[in-house]
Amino acid sequence: MNADADGCGGAAVPARSREGSPVPADFVPSALGTREHWDAVYERELKTFQEYGDTGEIWFGEESMNRLIRWMKKHKIPLDASVLDIGTGNGVFLVELVKHGFSNITGIDYSPSAIKLSASILKKEGLSNINLKDLNFLKSCQHPSSALEVDLETL
Repeated sequence: MNADADGCGGAAVPARSREGSPVPADFVPSALGTREHWDAVYERELKTFQEYGDTGEIWFGEESMNRLIRWMKKHKIPLDASVLDIGTGNGVFLVELVKHGFSNITGIDYSPSAIKLSASILKKEGLSNINLKDLNFLKSCQHPSSALEVDLETL
């Protein structure tokens, strides 16, 4: 029996990107790259936070977060420097930045559910001086008159 590229003996169907163009056979798009996936993840985490007070995962790891803060301190990044957290998720990194004295902080995420979760966590922590914005950074960077540029100029 002949098995083709998909290993199932059936006709292989080439993967396609979200734009519809063919994707190389060794690269299959992941749900992790979709806003729908992250909206669903953060909706679940928001419900968990509301019910149990659990802030959720630190997606890139607590040690990575701590290492970045150590780097900022080692390089004497001013505590009032503008800090932009791209893909802020649940906002836990923003909370840690404030705990270490940083004060001019903005968190952005393309998932409105992530921004809702971040806002809830920041409110519980009593932090009202952190800016949050529902914004797709990659799309904003493609347009010179983007909302991000306007917001960053006012920071």
